[in-house]
Amino acid sequence: MTEPQSPDNPTAPAAADASRGMETWRAVGLAAAAAAALLVIVAATVLVLARPATRGKDFLATAELAQLKSQFAQNPKNKPLAEKIRQLDLDLRQQYFSHLTRARYGNWMLLACLVVFVASIRATLALRPRRPGVGGKQPDFQAELRYSRGRRWAVGAIAALLIAGALTPAAIEAYVRMTTIPPPPPHVADAALVAKYWTQFRGPGAQGRGIYDNVPTTWDAPAGRNILWRSPVPAPGKGSPVVWGKKIFLAGGTKDVREVLCYDADTGRLLWATPIRDIPGSPARIKEPKEDTGWAASTPVVDDLHVFALFVNGDLACLDHNGKIVWAKAMGQPNNPYSHGSSLAMYRNLLIVLWDQGTLDDYMSKIFAFDAQTGRIVWQQRRPVAASWATPVVVRVGAADQLLTAASPWMISYDPATGSELWRAKTLDGGDVASTPAYADGVAYSICAETYLAAVKADGAGDVTASKLLWKSDKGRTDITSPLTDGKLLWTIETGGKLTCFDAKTGQVAYEKDLETLFNASPSLCAGKLWLLGLKGQMFVCEPGRQFKLLATNPLGEAAYASPVFQDGRIYLRGKKNLYCIAQGAQSAPQTQPTQPAGGDQEESAE
Repeated sequence: MTEPQSPDNPTAPAAADASRGMETWRAVGLAAAAAAALLVIVAATVLVLARPATRGKDFLATAELAQLKSQFAQNPKNKPLAEKIRQLDLDLRQQYFSHLTRARYGNWMLLACLVVFVASIRATLALRPRRPGVGGKQPDFQAELRYSRGRRWAVGAIAALLIAGALTPAAIEAYVRMTTIPPPPPHVADAALVAKYWTQFRGPGAQGRGIYDNVPTTWDAPAGRNILWRSPVPAPGKGSPVVWGKKIFLAGGTKDVREVLCYDADTGRLLWATPIRDIPGSPARIKEPKEDTGWAASTPVVDDLHVFALFVNGDLACLDHNGKIVWAKAMGQPNNPYSHGSSLAMYRNLLIVLWDQGTLDDYMSKIFAFDAQTGRIVWQQRRPVAASWATPVVVRVGAADQLLTAASPWMISYDPATGSELWRAKTLDGGDVASTPAYADGVAYSICAETYLAAVKADGAGDVTASKLLWKSDKGRTDITSPLTDGKLLWTIETGGKLTCFDAKTGQVAYEKDLETLFNASPSLCAGKLWLLGLKGQMFVCEPGRQFKLLATNPLGEAAYASPVFQDGRIYLRGKKNLYCIAQGAQSAPQTQPTQPAGGDQEESAE
């Protein structure tokens, strides 16, 4: 039985239904407005975060373009390289203007979301509750019309919101993907140029093997014969020179100042000398280094854009080729009984720093890989070794690269890209290690004066001491110099002057020869000759065979600690006081005085 309709208000049920419908649509409108507002906030935030890194900067200032331009500056007649530069320039410009176009599309999408929000708010206001009719008052047709319009607005807003909600995530993802300019690939120097120049300690791969056949084999520095130039070095140091293009770089220093120097390779003129000082975090008090090590024992490393140097107090610096400091950091003076002497290495865009210190029990040793452009640490690994003075070397084993290190008690191989340990061999247990590993034909060689010379197959994993040790010998053990091999023979030169030649495959001694002078520099191979630079500056040139044969002895006229540098038709030697360029046919050695660079510290050099 139904309730009779009130005679006083015959339209009450219809009004109640309309009121409930309006409340429903009003709730929908409020939800639509809230969702649209959230969508506006999300879209705006994503658009802000998606701005490319070039916003506010020169969009053409990329490392890849700078690298190509640097290569073109050295070879301006290279038409394919010029075309590659033009194409990259065009790609960067198109990418930039594409970003501007899509940014406009993104703004329109944001505006559409705002329209949906305003429409939802308007519909919600149109559907706000109205006072119920009193007595027998006729229905308000204008209110009903507003209700109908509001309902249509709400339906439209909901439909637009659903469409926007469905399309916006994909649109934003596409917008971010299309408008965000990806970071340029890491800057990596051309491998052919790295092999051409002498970029690190002992040259390509730190193995002491030169690639040129036209270097002079005889000279007399005091008499000026075959000496193209001789230039004083105002900053003493034991590290070797490095070469890129027409520039020679070396490091030197005293207690008061450590600096990087650059010379013109053709004239010997000092182009600039940049002091490395006031590095935040650098120790205020520096422990006096051992005399045999000095303040700048580490050899720098150089690529086509920068030169990197490390000093005994732990200051590490990156400079451009004009002597301007790009970045620098203080690593702290290491706990090393003979002071730090390991040289730097490079792997693609990574600067490798071996930071061995303390005792084995101290567990203080590390190895770092820094981004060469910025100085940011890319990876680092703790090392279960004591302090060492060896240099890390990057070698190619099969189809992969390895980073070889030597310190008591382990020779350890790492993946140079990630720092992951690949294998280790316990071949250096019980002694101080200063000799850099040698490598050829898949075999790594380590040596220590207190242990032995060891040959290890470099294709293992984990602890390979028992499984990959090919041979070991207690002959020819060195405490400063590094071994040298061509894969067939292997040579060591002891500090006391004894030269030992081994069969690299078996470890059998081919000969021993006492040269009766002291050595600090490591042996080298170049132009089919074996080169041995004595501490007194005598260069012994020998045949690299199974029998000892001396071909020439060439005087430098002063002490020499650093290993020689071999370039096209030239040899560069660093003596205790001077830097020499040796070239066949040169008849004089003009004395080139170091000039005080303009502005006090450095001089801009002409490219």
